[in-house]
Amino acid sequence: MKKTILLLACASMLAGSAYAQSDVESLYKSGKEAFAAYDKDFAKTQLNQPVDTAAMLGNLMKGFKDFEAALPLDSVKTNKIDKKTGLPKVKTKYSKEMVALMAGHIGDLTAAGNMYYTSKQYAEGAYTFGRYCELIQSPMAKANNVQVPADTILGQIRFFEGLCDYYIPDYKKAFTAFDNALKLGYTGKEYNLNIADYKADCFSKMLQPLLDAKEFDKAYAAVDKAIAAEPNNSAYYYMKGALYASDSTKNVDDAIAMYKKSVELNPKNADANFNVGYYLWKKGQEAINAAPANATNDQIAPQVVPVYKEALPYLQKALEINPEYPSVKAVIENINYGLGILDKK
Repeated sequence: MKKTILLLACASMLAGSAYAQSDVESLYKSGKEAFAAYDKDFAKTQLNQPVDTAAMLGNLMKGFKDFEAALPLDSVKTNKIDKKTGLPKVKTKYSKEMVALMAGHIGDLTAAGNMYYTSKQYAEGAYTFGRYCELIQSPMAKANNVQVPADTILGQIRFFEGLCDYYIPDYKKAFTAFDNALKLGYTGKEYNLNIADYKADCFSKMLQPLLDAKEFDKAYAAVDKAIAAEPNNSAYYYMKGALYASDSTKNVDDAIAMYKKSVELNPKNADANFNVGYYLWKKGQEAINAAPANATNDQIAPQVVPVYKEALPYLQKALEINPEYPSVKAVIENINYGLGILDKK
């Protein structure tokens, strides 16, 4: 505790002399009143008594915010001189009590975050979950012996922080929160979720404006950076395939190669399977369209039949993974029709 207070006192010296001690006292009193009001309402909830939930949560957050604003300003100069610095010693007046009150309410932030989430107040939920994860690992929590949950629990809280950001939507913040959840070892499997997919979807949505603006150089740089960081993430290769497919300066084979790599890393990726098959089929269509008007089926077949045959297993796999996958049945039927005409072996 002494170390924590000392750190806060040092911070207060940097705050300058623009703030009067009366400002600290005002923040201290309002924050303390807010925590007291929250505690009173929370006690009622334990007895199944009705409370104004919005007001209760507002008081909890106000308590934290008032104290966080007050702590750096809480300093009282004394007549004693610090022998090391030659400056008047500084002591704090309210910090010890404020730190203890904040530490005692850290755990309440997770319940508050859940309430914000279920009421679809996503901005408040994201902030609250994130603030919990920051404070629970702070020197303040350690000095007050606040129990830190297991990494997987922290990861779950980071996931809900990301989910709130995702629904705002703030995909950049959501991407970071999902990444933090994964680093803490939380995958979401117990809820039949895949957090890596959420993270990849955020990245895709962050990438879309670059595609829309045809800023391919920036998009390639972003995807390559992501691949370098996570070389076994199927989703990033899928995105690079989508970039190649959208970029008129690239060959369709480049896109197919990336989609194949995505399938290799995640055989159950229906989209990647479909796109391999679709762009192989498209190659066959382009070969047919490029053939002279008087070309015979035997002349066209060598360029078309191999890619059609290569495409089929990928398309069939996409249909197996998702029987309702749009367009896949039509492409399969088109290929089978074409093979019936061109493949005489």
